[in-house]
Amino acid sequence: MSWHESILVLRCNEGLAGKRKMSRIFEALKHAQSLRDGKTQQEAPAGGAGEIPDRRRSRRLALDVSVYVYGHGLEKDPFHEEAHTLNVNANGALLLLSVPVHKGQTLLLTNQLTQREQDCRVVFLGTKHSRTVEAGVSFPRTNSEFWRTHSTPDDNPAA
Repeated sequence: MSWHESILVLRCNEGLAGKRKMSRIFEALKHAQSLRDGKTQQEAPAGGAGEIPDRRRSRRLALDVSVYVYGHGLEKDPFHEEAHTLNVNANGALLLLSVPVHKGQTLLLTNQLTQREQDCRVVFLGTKHSRTVEAGVSFPRTNSEFWRTHSTPDDNPAA
């Protein structure tokens, strides 16, 4: 077989592989369309194959905690506001803020119930509402004690 014939055979094989790829894409699109039209039922993935693992370092809790948020705005002007959490974990929280913040911005949180302070960094900006925005913050180190919202007998030695 000559060099030119070898190239021709390779190109034909590549063309067939490309058609197979396009065919799979086309079949997937047809299947999605039939699911949308209700012509077929979607099958459940075997063995939980479709589940996305939770990559968080600690368990997330839906907890409304009042916090004071301190920081510096874009003009370097200091600000503070009373805010609430939507979710918390030992590594941070999802806050509902009315002050505009940006990713990477450093903030200081004070838990209103315990008066504990914690520095954090904005790592996520989520849904914007009419006057608020969801902001995900991350602590530099795990601090599961920051969100403790109830006092234990050890907290009150006078009792």
